[in-house]
Amino acid sequence: MASSLPQVQYDLIRLSGGLDQVTPTLSLSPGVMRRSANFECSITGGYTRIAGYERFDGRPAPSAALYSVLTCALTGTVAVGNTVTGYTSSATGKVIAVSGGDVVITRQTGTFLESEGLLVGASSVGTINAISNLVADGLLDATYKSLAADNYRSDIQAVPGSGHVRGVVYYKGNVYAWRNNAGDTALAMYKSSASGWTAITLGIELAFDDGTTEIADGTTVVGNTSGATGIARRVIVSGGSWGGATHASGRIIFTSVTGTFLNNEHINVGGTKYALVDGTQSQMTWLPSGRVQAVIANFGGGQDNQKLYFCDGKNRAFEFDGTYLVPVATAMSPDTPTCIAAHKQHLFLAFGHSLQFSSIGNPYVWDPVLGAGEIAMNDDITNLPQLPGDQSSGALGIYTENETSILYGSSEADFKLSNFNNASGAMRYTAQNLDQTYALSQRGVMGMSTTLNFGNFLSNSMTMNIRPFIQARRHLATASVLNREKGQYRLFFSDGTGLYMTVANGKLIGSGPVQFPNPAMCCSDGSNADGAETSYFGSTNGFVYTLDAGTSFDGLNISANITLVYNSINSPRILKRYRRASVEMTGDSYAEFSFAYDLGYRTPELEQPADQIYGNDLRASYWDSFTWDNFAWDGRDISPSEVEVTGTAENIAIRISSVSKLFKPFTVNTIIVHYSMRRGLR
Repeated sequence: MASSLPQVQYDLIRLSGGLDQVTPTLSLSPGVMRRSANFECSITGGYTRIAGYERFDGRPAPSAALYSVLTCALTGTVAVGNTVTGYTSSATGKVIAVSGGDVVITRQTGTFLESEGLLVGASSVGTINAISNLVADGLLDATYKSLAADNYRSDIQAVPGSGHVRGVVYYKGNVYAWRNNAGDTALAMYKSSASGWTAITLGIELAFDDGTTEIADGTTVVGNTSGATGIARRVIVSGGSWGGATHASGRIIFTSVTGTFLNNEHINVGGTKYALVDGTQSQMTWLPSGRVQAVIANFGGGQDNQKLYFCDGKNRAFEFDGTYLVPVATAMSPDTPTCIAAHKQHLFLAFGHSLQFSSIGNPYVWDPVLGAGEIAMNDDITNLPQLPGDQSSGALGIYTENETSILYGSSEADFKLSNFNNASGAMRYTAQNLDQTYALSQRGVMGMSTTLNFGNFLSNSMTMNIRPFIQARRHLATASVLNREKGQYRLFFSDGTGLYMTVANGKLIGSGPVQFPNPAMCCSDGSNADGAETSYFGSTNGFVYTLDAGTSFDGLNISANITLVYNSINSPRILKRYRRASVEMTGDSYAEFSFAYDLGYRTPELEQPADQIYGNDLRASYWDSFTWDNFAWDGRDISPSEVEVTGTAENIAIRISSVSKLFKPFTVNTIIVHYSMRRGLR
């Protein structure tokens, strides 16, 4: 009687849990990663190959570039780089590829017409037979989109100057960046624009006292002796008041001055004295090599009073309203704050271990008599995140490298400092608020969450399972940023690595390391006018990059991989014959990936298979939700890829990788392994 064949069974592996470098293999779920790079944990499950990044200066984004295919009967030569023109329509386009009779263009102006002649310069090169905005082949479509992006990428320039980007911030719909000048002698500030980076000019500062009549912004003032003249762009009162018992004192900011004001001369408006000059006018400058940290705050109410405040550890803090820069002068010497925060209508600045706050509602007043104050910490302050609060009670986190404290209260009258943790603090530039505050400490990334009783906090370590990765980089942290849509806290290091931590409902979903060819030295996030989230980082080469944009690392390949833990299917001493696997993927573009696996702890006694490349067109179209002639009939946004698996061993570790600059992110959700049970190990 013939024996029955072994029954084929199916093991469903749900990819979840993120990277784990330390937990014993048999204690882990089979969907946990033992090694990974450039995959993130999706908040809805599975592992997603990360999106790319692309350079930015305000000009059109490479990822927004479009292509068209002109199918032609060619009679002449068309080469990549040519500009082609429609004979009748006068439409133009830049050639990015030529394949047979297909001329692929980008930077199109006007509308080409079928049957019209095609020109290169004044020479006829053929006739257009058909025009398409999409090719059916998924790989070719991705290739043409990448070529179009490369064409636009070459327009975008680095922030002018030398060295790495010293700061970047998104404010009122624009990106601002700081970098040393070409000679490394001063720090400069730039704004993104449709023509690239434009310099923000520092103005002229003139101190005044004995102010008896208010000088309004926009007023023309004149020195009664010198005849010097200027338009007061911003008038800042830092002491006294106009017409009060103690006359106003402060500073006037000009963009330009004709002549030179003299000390103690009258500042006249319309021939009448309004104040006295206190000192001499000076052109404002910044010392080089600071590290800019910024906060957006509103001390006056209304959108017009939402202003940018920043410091860099080398110069005074500054206020910026999108047009004019105003120094925030404190009584400290040197006046070079290293951390900044806006909390309960106070501007907070850190000077080493000294935390100082302005008068309530007035970031220019730092006189203790008028409500300003100082709090001394045990060590240099590294981060100042705001913690959850309400109208009657608020909390400001105060981190040093080794301690965490919390400041309760709303003003100098009721501020109370609570020592929260004497053993754990935060490295500079790493504190961010998502559902709670996250920061990198000496022991790893720590989360601070509120308890049921508001105002008390619990701390917990979140990266014990990737301790080797964290310990090797804890002193290399350069920046951090949030992606709220994905529920991610992102941490970056000077060696080009980073960590994407995904959190949902206060629970860590998992962590995935990333590796950038351009290290993120500073970061900023914000929201566009349409509410879409956006993030930027500045790098060592002087470029600012948009995160989560495009299909490449600014034109370079994204090299991504995951290796799952060895999976014994709950039978670590039983041999299994592996027969096949199905990889379920989701996405919205064509994707290719390599599938491989290691058998029996990768023992040399077994033949280990080579990687195999698989393609999957995940483009999907639905009736009433597409543009005709701009979709793929056979695309699918979710699809299993059937892959070959052979061999017999007690366990299997699956590897998935992708090296390309063409493909959008795709998510690997589950893997189903087909196998048959064999005998036990002897």
